[in-house]
Amino acid sequence: MDFDLLITGSAALIGFLVGLTGVGAGALMTPLLIVGFGISAPVAIATDLLYATITKLVGGATHMRAGAIQWDLLRRLWVGGIAGAVVGAGLIIGLVSSNSATAWLKYPLGVLIALASLSLFLRLRSHRSPGGEVSKRPAPSWLATGGGAGIGLAVSMTSVGAGALGMALLTRLTGRGAKPHSLVGTDLLLAVPIALIAGLGYLGAGLVDFALLGSLLLGSLPGVLAGSALSQRISGRVLTTLVAIALASAAVMVVAS
Repeated sequence: MDFDLLITGSAALIGFLVGLTGVGAGALMTPLLIVGFGISAPVAIATDLLYATITKLVGGATHMRAGAIQWDLLRRLWVGGIAGAVVGAGLIIGLVSSNSATAWLKYPLGVLIALASLSLFLRLRSHRSPGGEVSKRPAPSWLATGGGAGIGLAVSMTSVGAGALGMALLTRLTGRGAKPHSLVGTDLLLAVPIALIAGLGYLGAGLVDFALLGSLLLGSLPGVLAGSALSQRISGRVLTTLVAIALASAAVMVVAS
């Protein structure tokens, strides 16, 4: 298997951001593969889903050992997310199998990345100190399952959504004063079964590039471990701002490419 060192280096940086902020595995890596490395959208999405599954599982395990996972909320999110992932993956596999055009996938991809960027900017705007009081405003009972389903659909069709959009949903469900590392850890594990189910569907359809996957994992695994280890020791506000700016730039590049 041949490894691309440039892709590996990019994956290491994005893996670090994923471990630190919970964001970037799909929203940054997928547009980079499409625009920067010329990978077709279906192959980039399919390969990125398996890359994100392994990367976020490794990062989430670090947060799990630190006791930073909101398990009750996560189970409700998984119920909707897995259902949405099955539907979304089925739609894309059906399009590819019927030889339908898939170039249009870059447009919903760009929109979701832009929404992810917006959600991070809104999160920064409403930022409170980690020790602040958790909001008592109740969220609707359907929001965890319904929101999880929307994220599952988005992730399976574009590989984007579990990071920044998941973080925005978690902020609404838990209150804006929730511990940042608890949100990051829960957000990382939210993506794992969603991306795995969609990725396995694409794997069965022959859309995964294993050489590309190897190059991604070679860089992302040490990167996500480093980011996860640092997430409880430093403020992620500056890095979240940088990620939000990078996402906005990525959205423009994807749509304009």
